[in-house]
Amino acid sequence: MTIRPKVIVLDAMGVLYRDGDVQGRVLIPYLRAHGCGRGEREIRHAYRTATLGGMTTDEFWAFAGLAGEGRDEHYCRRHRLTGGVPRALAELVADGLEPVCLSNDTAPWSALVRRRFGLEERIRRWFVSADLRARKPDPAAYLAVLDAMGVAAGEVVLVDDRPANLDPARSLGMRTILFRSDDTGAHPGGEHPAVGTMAELVAAVRMDAGRTDSGGMGSGRAD
Repeated sequence: MTIRPKVIVLDAMGVLYRDGDVQGRVLIPYLRAHGCGRGEREIRHAYRTATLGGMTTDEFWAFAGLAGEGRDEHYCRRHRLTGGVPRALAELVADGLEPVCLSNDTAPWSALVRRRFGLEERIRRWFVSADLRARKPDPAAYLAVLDAMGVAAGEVVLVDDRPANLDPARSLGMRTILFRSDDTGAHPGGEHPAVGTMAELVAAVRMDAGRTDSGGMGSGRAD
């Protein structure tokens, strides 16, 4: 018996939003532009701590020497939406898939960016590492999504721009699609079907569903 996908889990940075290397392309340039003198290693450690829920965003800005009213909002204006996202989400929903997001991020930053681009109306569930206390590629993050959504791994398509984040999902039995971004080459892993645009993503998901309907995909678990 074959299984049709029910849920598509989308990464934020590098999939929904254009910059996959969010620290190198967005956060650190923002900090430098506003006078932060902390070393890059310190910044990356603090960012990781914040995205695991161990530091609030106010504490992060204080660490960076940028504490002040409205800092979250000011920083989040730096993010850019990937072209074609609204249309792709509408087509995926019309095909019977429920889109959700699984992102390594802080809760306030995730909320501000998705509201800015009107994505809360299109994606009902947002799973953020700071809330989960687990960052991809920790399997606990993927298991939290499966549990909350009440679906089997084979009913899920996971889309991420890092092969290293796709590997654990495939091991759990999820279908996987690599969305190529500026950050893809820095996080190597196994081979996954790859796309470069939102239109290509929709086509790849439809092709997968077509194979499933014809009995060619099975459960979606890698051999």
